[in-house]
Amino acid sequence: MADGDSKGVRYGVIQADDSKIGRTVSALTAQLDDGQLALMTTMADPYLEKGQWPVWHYVETQLDRQGLDAASVLKSLPSVGSPLIGQRSYGLAWYDRNQLADDSRPVLTVAAGLHVPQLERVFGEHFITILQYLIKHQQAVTPSPDKVEKAFVTSDDIRRDFPTVTPEFLEALPGIFRHEPVLRGGYSTWGTSNGWRFELDRELAKYRDVTSLSEYVGKVAELLIEERLLFEANHSGTGYAQNVVIGSSVNSPSTVVPTVTLPVYVNAGLIEELEQKQGQTTWSLDKLLQLLRELNDCYAEDHVYACHALVRAVIDHVPPILGSTSFESAVSNYKWTRTDKKYMDRLLEFKNQADDVLHRRIRPSKGVITMHDLLPFGAYLNALLRECIDKL
Repeated sequence: MADGDSKGVRYGVIQADDSKIGRTVSALTAQLDDGQLALMTTMADPYLEKGQWPVWHYVETQLDRQGLDAASVLKSLPSVGSPLIGQRSYGLAWYDRNQLADDSRPVLTVAAGLHVPQLERVFGEHFITILQYLIKHQQAVTPSPDKVEKAFVTSDDIRRDFPTVTPEFLEALPGIFRHEPVLRGGYSTWGTSNGWRFELDRELAKYRDVTSLSEYVGKVAELLIEERLLFEANHSGTGYAQNVVIGSSVNSPSTVVPTVTLPVYVNAGLIEELEQKQGQTTWSLDKLLQLLRELNDCYAEDHVYACHALVRAVIDHVPPILGSTSFESAVSNYKWTRTDKKYMDRLLEFKNQADDVLHRRIRPSKGVITMHDLLPFGAYLNALLRECIDKL
């Protein structure tokens, strides 16, 4: 599965067969310009060397020296799918579109392996091998008429069944799969500090005939475009589904459109920093990480009540990191900066809103709390998490 004479995430070269992709993913396979390739190479090289994507400040600085605006180039990378909240899209890059901070770490998706030779083996041969392994396990589960039988694969399973896999590749796998539609929501920590497991969703079966990187990218695009067309059909005449981008069209097969990712509530860079702290602190971060991932998943799907409950759970979960037994105590006694203190006061007020969602009983009139009511509090929650991470 990996070369034995290189450090970081091992890689090599494979050939991508585009013959089975067709017109639907021409945006993802269209030839990129020099600036786009420079951006992707600048991101890929540190990842392959160290197993971690570089901070955005590094990428910006490197491209600035080449006379390129890194943010504009990043947003120009092609994608397919829908830009609407709650709908899925997929492109060559994944990043927090709400906040492209200096310390954030945008990532390249598996589809980038079609354009960056250095990534082809990790995101091609190795990824497809693991994908087929996951599909085999998912299909091997015997269903029960009495209960739900879920399928899981753990890092221990991969290590046992692929004895030549490197620790670097094993550690990198969750980060790879978490940015792919096929397994975006099934990750959780497991066992040791670096252990993990994936719940194997039935959607995996849709990829059972995939044998190459190009076929995988083609299947992702096919499924997302089907979702987009179904959504448009169900919302025709409402104006809600207008101007949906699918990445290409018959008249302009090489159209390049901005990458649109699922919206996130918690800064992705903060989640990655927390993951890196796992095992390096006396605090167990498993629950906190899972709460944050579920919050982002629910936010992307417009699950307003679940989002309120999860934000409330997070702010009640972290006070011990700040030396307090409750969030109220942390707000009052912790030495915040002036701005952060204002943020925490507002976040404390949010608990009343969350209580409304969680405890208000049924009534004849319709509820009034919407996703819009969550928006002011995202920055406050990120500020809280930033302080907690700095204390770990």
